Amino acid sequence: MKRILLVLALTLPLPGCITFQDLAAGISLTTKSIANPVTPADEAKVELALGGAIHLLGAYKQACVEGRADVNCRANIAQIQPYTIQVKPLIAKLRLFVDNNDQINAAVVFNTLKNLYVDVKSTAAQLGIDLGSSTL
Repeated sequence: MKRILLVLALTLPLPGCITFQDLAAGISLTTKSIANPVTPADEAKVELALGGAIHLLGAYKQACVEGRADVNCRANIAQIQPYTIQVKPLIAKLRLFVDNNDQINAAVVFNTLKNLYVDVKSTAAQLGIDLGSSTL
């Protein structure tokens, strides 16, 4: 596990990589509605938060494949993967809805992504996988 943290510490500060500071910067978001529309900035924030979590989980999965993670890593990944596989298509839908100013659908997808993020972080925390202290 210490190797995973070392790998993450070394890779995250590289140019083009996400940092924990990036995750923490401005991703405390409220539920969206017609009265509180999803902006391009909101879209970027949710992409950053979820992208960062997926990146960290990808590093954990790679360490698992290489035999450098904890003994429960395969079971842990199996529990988190149902959440993470939903992210990419939902992000694509969110981009489309925000670009077309379809606020009803954008709000629905945004709120779904927000709930997925909470579920991923909660499940990861229960399994002992630290995804940082950011909230959506």
